[in-house]
Amino acid sequence: MSPPLRVQPVDAGRSGKVSEYHVAFARLGPLISLRTFLQGGAWWRLVVDPKTLKTSVVADVGAVSLALDQVEPSPWTEGLAEARQHDASLQDSGLTHLLPSQTGFVLTVDLCPSRKHFDFDLVHQLIAAVESSERPIPVAFAISGVWLQEHPDDLAQLQKLDGTDLAITWINHSMHHRYSPTRPLTQNFLLEPGTNMPSEVLDTEVVMLEAGLMPSVFFRFPGLISEPSLVEFVTSFGLIPVGSDAWLAKGERAGRGSIVLVHGNGNEPQGVKDFYALLKREGKAIAQHQFMLLDLREAVSVGLP
Repeated sequence: MSPPLRVQPVDAGRSGKVSEYHVAFARLGPLISLRTFLQGGAWWRLVVDPKTLKTSVVADVGAVSLALDQVEPSPWTEGLAEARQHDASLQDSGLTHLLPSQTGFVLTVDLCPSRKHFDFDLVHQLIAAVESSERPIPVAFAISGVWLQEHPDDLAQLQKLDGTDLAITWINHSMHHRYSPTRPLTQNFLLEPGTNMPSEVLDTEVVMLEAGLMPSVFFRFPGLISEPSLVEFVTSFGLIPVGSDAWLAKGERAGRGSIVLVHGNGNEPQGVKDFYALLKREGKAIAQHQFMLLDLREAVSVGLP
């Protein structure tokens, strides 16, 4: 029997426009391919380590095609299955709470389309509250494609913090994040008639890759609004829907294992104020390493209910 294929992430030559972007499940040694695409004159694959849920891009060599339901059980497939078990609610389907081994919460910051700049005070307050020994601080940003395209300078500043002060997990938050204040929720956000779901999912990943971001295996529904067919669609693309049990601006309180939601796009200042209050309330515990900010990928891999 031949030894297992070892695949290393490759970045050289991977710049410029992405084309021929497709869903493509395959096995590459210990990794699972999610997508194939052409960039910089070469073919690449977006892959996930099913044990750690970490994604990377590798050269497109040696892949063995398979169906999603043929992938061996792993934290990634368990996350997909757990999300499908919570698909019936109009709002907040998918994963909303975790049971991590450490006491703490996952911080998710939504970047919906907005004319306002990113609220960097949110990041500065977070960094000030966590000792330097805890760097980089894990944070998940749910980014919409339109926000990414319209705020290149804000994005560049966030990218400079990634790997130093912050350890960012980039969540797909749809391409356009359409919203109408006059439509009922059953016909709003991604439930709006005529929504092109493949485009909403895949186009976001394309603009992320073109901007130098690494798409994760997580998806956040705009407004946290969905229905079972949308959950099924998203999971069929290998993405785990992530909701929240602590949307702070709505008065929900964070506790152990919570997935906290705040908006960093300037559109929900009350949630940011409530986050500052959370940091103050748990400040002593955070300083004593008794209340941690948790990496979403690690929390899912070890802390599904």
